[in-house]
Amino acid sequence: MNDLAILEAKTTDAADLARLVSQLGYPSTEQDMAERLEALAGQPEYVLFVAEESGRIVGLVGAFLGYALEFSGPWGRLMGLVVDEPYRGRGIGRRLMERIEGWLRDHGATRLTLTSGKQRTEAHRFYRRLGYEETGLRFVKRL
Repeated sequence: MNDLAILEAKTTDAADLARLVSQLGYPSTEQDMAERLEALAGQPEYVLFVAEESGRIVGLVGAFLGYALEFSGPWGRLMGLVVDEPYRGRGIGRRLMERIEGWLRDHGATRLTLTSGKQRTEAHRFYRRLGYEETGLRFVKRL
């Protein structure tokens, strides 16, 4: 992992990002991801980083800045975190989270929130080890 680099994602990373997001259980094609990346391009409150090792993208993390009614200042919302299955357990997820937390702090965020599916018990342990705590339930309605 000595040559692991955390870099901002590029639109040319669409195929790799589609592969990683599909591992999270959200089947995505390269075209799907290219459209999503295009929608995010030029939106300064959004950021997406990739972990690259030996020229291969092995992880991604994304977040955006928002504002709330219940507290002052910006906050961050994690859009996603995934490490390629063969590369898990090597500290890459932690490095990605450190990078996104740093970016959010640099942009004035005072907290980072995330949601994680009930079935992702390994992810829950990971987030707890990083200092995150459960604060409520998520409700979703498809429109």
